[in-house]
Amino acid sequence: MSGKRTTEDHRQWLTERLPRHDRLTRSVVSLLQNMLIEKSVDFLSVSGRTKSLDGALEKIRRKKYSNPEERLTDLSGIRVITYLESQVSQVETIIRILFAVDEANSLDRSSVLGSDKIGYRSAHFVCSLGTTREKLPEYDSLGNLKFEIQVRTVLQHAWAELAHDRSFKFGPGLPPTIQRKLNLYSGMLEIVDGAFDSIAKEIDNYAQEINAKSLRQISAVEVNSISLSRYVQQISDKYELDIREGEIPAELFVELERFGIQTIGDLDKLITAETIKLYKSARIQDTPVGFIRQLLMLHDIDKYFSGPVRWAAIDTDSYECLKEKYPERKLRNLFHENSISLEADDYPRDEEF
Repeated sequence: MSGKRTTEDHRQWLTERLPRHDRLTRSVVSLLQNMLIEKSVDFLSVSGRTKSLDGALEKIRRKKYSNPEERLTDLSGIRVITYLESQVSQVETIIRILFAVDEANSLDRSSVLGSDKIGYRSAHFVCSLGTTREKLPEYDSLGNLKFEIQVRTVLQHAWAELAHDRSFKFGPGLPPTIQRKLNLYSGMLEIVDGAFDSIAKEIDNYAQEINAKSLRQISAVEVNSISLSRYVQQISDKYELDIREGEIPAELFVELERFGIQTIGDLDKLITAETIKLYKSARIQDTPVGFIRQLLMLHDIDKYFSGPVRWAAIDTDSYECLKEKYPERKLRNLFHENSISLEADDYPRDEEF
C-alpha cells in the first residue's frame, strides 16, 4: 500500500491477511501448549483468537493507524493463564525459547503501573515465529506475521475481566471514594496472588523435606496429605505392593482420628505381618487412600464403621481380602448398613442368607 489508505484498502489487506493469521493462531497455541506440558509447567489454559474483519477495521479507525501492517500486532492474540505468579516467569522463559520476541514492544504491566498504582496486570509479548521456524514447510507464509501473547495468573485474569466488563462499571472516572475502595480490593487481590505463590513454595519445600526422610525418620511426623503419600510410597516399596499415586481426600483424616492416629508412627503400628500377607495375597491394585482404608478395616472393622463413611463401593479384590479375616455375613451387613456396594456384583443382602 502507498499513499493515503482508505477503509477499502485496509479491508483488502485484511481479507488477504486474516486467513493466514487464523493458521498462525492455531499453530502458536499448539506450540505453547506442547512446550508447557513438556516442561511440566502447570497452567489453567492456553487460548487464542484471530480478530474478525470488522474488529480489525474498528481498531484501525479508533487508533488512527496510518500503517496498520506495522502497528496492528494483535490480529493473532494468545492468552496463557497460570495458577501462580511464579509460573508466569516460567511461561515467559518458554516464550523466549519458542519465538522471536519484539522486546521494544513487549512489556510487563506490573512495572508500567508502578509501585503506587494498582490495577490490570499481566505480561505482554509481541512475537514472531523466528527465522528458524519460519523456514519449516508447515509455517509457510507465516514467518513475517506478528502476534501477541498475554500471560497472567487466574486472579489477574479475573480482575481484568471484571475491569473490562461494562456491566460491572469498574472502569476509570469513578467518584474518589468508590475509586479508593476499588484500589483497596484490587490491592488485596494482588496480596492474595502473592500469598498463594508463597504457600505453594512452602508446600514444595515441605514435600522435598519429607520425601528425603526414611520410613523411620517420618515416624514422628504428623499425618497430612504429604506425609501420608510419602509413607504409603515407602510401604509399597518395602513390601512390593501395587499402589499407584493418588490424592488424599479430607474425609480420610476424620477416619484416622477415629483410631486416634496423629502421627505416621501411629499408623505404622497397625501394620502386621498378617496384614501384609492378607493384602499381598489378594493382589490388590490400590491408591494411597484405598490402602489406608483397607489397613484400618483389617485392624478393626467395627471401629472403622463406628462413624460415617463417604465412599460407596469396594472392589472385589479388597472385599476378598477382608473376607479372609471377617465372616462374610458380617461384611455384607456392614456394607449394607453403610450403603456400600461390591463392584461388578449385586451381592445378596442379609435377609437373603
